[in-house]
Amino acid sequence: MADPKQAGSKPPQKPLKRPPFAPVLRDLPPEQAGAPVDWSPWYVDDEEHLAESCEQGEIIYALRSTLEQLALVRGWERLYIGADNYFAWMPDEPQVRVSPDVYLLDDPPSPLPKSWQTWKPGHRPPRWALEVVSEDWSKDYQDGPAKYALLGCAELVLFDPEALRGATRNEARVPLTVFRRGEDGALAQVYAGPGPAYSEQLGCWLQARRGGYSAQLRLSEDEAGLRPVPTRVEAAESARAEEAKARAEEAKARAEAERRVRELEEHLTLPSPPSRP
Repeated sequence: MADPKQAGSKPPQKPLKRPPFAPVLRDLPPEQAGAPVDWSPWYVDDEEHLAESCEQGEIIYALRSTLEQLALVRGWERLYIGADNYFAWMPDEPQVRVSPDVYLLDDPPSPLPKSWQTWKPGHRPPRWALEVVSEDWSKDYQDGPAKYALLGCAELVLFDPEALRGATRNEARVPLTVFRRGEDGALAQVYAGPGPAYSEQLGCWLQARRGGYSAQLRLSEDEAGLRPVPTRVEAAESARAEEAKARAEEAKARAEAERRVRELEEHLTLPSPPSRP
């Protein structure tokens, strides 16, 4: 029998393996090595990190997308549509700030700053701002308008999803509240109720709706809501649907024209009747 080594055959390969791995804590004092893990350095305090709720995020996303489509259709240039950014207006008290859920800002500087400080060149107050009422609703209803008045905001909207759902018995809470700056500079409440409510800064109507996973604040060109402003996604889907409809109608018209051509050709090729003797 031939020797495998002399025949040039390779020895069987061992399966590929990796070395074991586990985190090892070194240089710990003995009394600390057996102690339970202290997770507190990783805690996130609600007062230090104000994360938006799931519903608030849905409202902000849909409205911001709608505003982008509105700006596109109306040709608004040099307009910034922002969300959840700080605005400060007192240089001696820079920590006195507000953070609109959605806002419109004219002629923003480039590059964009980390936050807005209106005493700096190019930093302007928002001309339109939205606050989605949170669990701490009294802060939004009482402190919010006063802060936006001092900031210099031209129009402020409070949207209260809980009031829209009828989940609160507090009569002071309503789905929509609109504040508008008058000729004297004061930010005055001009509407409070279920909606629709007109926005001068947007030039359209605010519609508070229920539906989907969350409450919705949508825009409409008319008070009745028959001409809603779509989101960018809705506008793209509508454009695709219109394009598909146009292609289908074109194909139908082409098929009808081809049918008529065939009928005409068949008529022209029919044999002529025999002539009489």
